[in-house]
Amino acid sequence: MANSREYGTTILLGLKGHHVKKVREEDKGIVVEMELVKERVSCPSCRSERLHRHGRCKQRQVLHNWSNGRKVYLELNRQRWRCRDCGRCFNEGLDMLRRYSRMTRQREQEALWQLRQQSFSQVRRELGVAYSTLRRLLEREIDQQALAPLLTEEEIFLGIDEHSFRHQELVYTVTEVKKRMMLAILRDDRIATLKSFLSTIPKQKVKEVCIDMKEGLWRAAEAIFPKARVVVDHFHVIADSNRRMDEASRIEQEEWGE
Repeated sequence: MANSREYGTTILLGLKGHHVKKVREEDKGIVVEMELVKERVSCPSCRSERLHRHGRCKQRQVLHNWSNGRKVYLELNRQRWRCRDCGRCFNEGLDMLRRYSRMTRQREQEALWQLRQQSFSQVRRELGVAYSTLRRLLEREIDQQALAPLLTEEEIFLGIDEHSFRHQELVYTVTEVKKRMMLAILRDDRIATLKSFLSTIPKQKVKEVCIDMKEGLWRAAEAIFPKARVVVDHFHVIADSNRRMDEASRIEQEEWGE
């Protein structure tokens, strides 16, 4: 009987294949304690299955669903792994929960589905989720749709540049140079924002990254794509040379003028 009840709970919550340990009520809503079923785990970066255990994650509660007007949270206890080939550390259950997210992927998809039919204000009130969270979900979905054509490519050649709107607000743009395809116009010109987007691109496929002469871009490209060749756009090299020559000419004229 217990097994049948647990099986029904996993179906209702969309958690078929996982183990529900306990369900309890709290002031904020319903909390479902669960364990992820141990399946074959592979590294999300290099797909290697040569892993070793790297401790356990801190227990987390994430929003998953609603039941009779009350929020349903999952309480997760996850294993942490380290790849023996590329050295990356990651948590199990990436197919269920994004890194740092406070909602499961299922809840995110349902929120996006509601945004197609309703306004941000309506969805925010119904789900009890902040506007900034909904906007990030939508921006991430747009970024993923832009990256979809790259998944079938064997080699990727990126171009990173900085542009301004109304000569004030600077943002980074990311393109696939050989395909002449725009991949993203980021929210701002922060290196952290750029790194967050670049980390979604399969790094093993990136062969070359074309940037301007900013040291921060160079470091970011080398950190995210250590095996790719990082080059400077010839336009920026020429512009920098012209600027230096103009400066040298100005200094020379000032000295001769004296």
